[in-house]
Amino acid sequence: MTFDSRQVSPLRPSSQKIISTANGNTTPVIGERSLTLTDTLNLDSILVVPSLNYNLLSISQITAALSCIDIQTRQTIGYGIKRGKLYYLDLQSKDSNKLRQALMADGSEGEKKKSEIWLWHRRLGHASFSYLKKLFPSLFAKSDIFGFCCDICELAKSHRASFPLILNKSLFPFMVIHSDVWGSSKVPTLSGSRWFVTFIDDYTRMTWLCLMKSKDEVNLLFQKFHKMIETQYNAKVRVLRSDNGGEYQSSDLQKYLEGHDIIHQTTCSNTPQQNGVTERKKQHLLKVVLVSLIAVKIPISYWGEAITSAAYLINQVPSNSINFQTPFQALTNAIVAPTVPNLPPRVFGCVAFVHLHKYQRTKLTSHALQCVFVGYALHKKGYQCYHPPT
Repeated sequence: MTFDSRQVSPLRPSSQKIISTANGNTTPVIGERSLTLTDTLNLDSILVVPSLNYNLLSISQITAALSCIDIQTRQTIGYGIKRGKLYYLDLQSKDSNKLRQALMADGSEGEKKKSEIWLWHRRLGHASFSYLKKLFPSLFAKSDIFGFCCDICELAKSHRASFPLILNKSLFPFMVIHSDVWGSSKVPTLSGSRWFVTFIDDYTRMTWLCLMKSKDEVNLLFQKFHKMIETQYNAKVRVLRSDNGGEYQSSDLQKYLEGHDIIHQTTCSNTPQQNGVTERKKQHLLKVVLVSLIAVKIPISYWGEAITSAAYLINQVPSNSINFQTPFQALTNAIVAPTVPNLPPRVFGCVAFVHLHKYQRTKLTSHALQCVFVGYALHKKGYQCYHPPT
């Protein structure tokens, strides 16, 4: 093989498109050609590989021997004897002294340049080796930046690697349930809640949200959620994935999980990215709540109604993470699910006129109450409306 196509031109297309080098990398082959080196030695195929750093030695098998020949000078500079499946270079004979000298000269020159690279690395305040390669390209002619590793830089410049996007790994609904707790809010809801907990199915991204007055309610809420999944969907929860919050480490919850053979997976400390599904869902919910409260200038104490309304809407709108299906569609397509009230969406905080039945009014009173729309009923096919006077 050679990196200089001028030595073997003209080229012809090669059937071998890539080669693997000693460090495991692959590099492309741009062509090949036959070449006569001596009266007794012909090379049937010389590959041209531009990324090689050397005018690589070509070899030819002659009576179980290996000849190392410099393509540029066409001189033999070493021999090897085949033993089994390996060729052992002969560095003792007279002809092999040229090979040994070439290797020693090349090695000493390479070590000298490496020493100079390390010197400039320290001189320039431990500049990165990729930056040094741009400043001194000649020093890196036969060296790769990945061959340099500075312990001082690792200690002083250590940073987290980026967290790649993890695609949906679950094979069926309720295989993995993501859960997280948000709070506490400085302003409680009308019912006195300051926290909320989410349970998210990894396969369908269906979200269940519960308001809480105390974080200690997570244990009972998960037990209710688990029983609901078993009863309504005839399914089993395999894994609960959460952070290391104390509400998930309680002995009662751990006993319940062990008793139902549910694996509890937790994130590493200070690494919320590992629970990315709940973190992104939580941010989505809070953004919808914030715009809802700001748009209609409703008091913050109505954030509980706003966030339950946001959870209902998110379950009814398409999501990129599940091929632009709605979470409810993804769930009903994958498993037999009970029907739920599917109400047309309304603008949160808009004026709503609620009809009064005959027994609720007289002939001379209004036939409707002017109210404010604040969400969707969980177990009824109706809207939740607020009547300020009452």
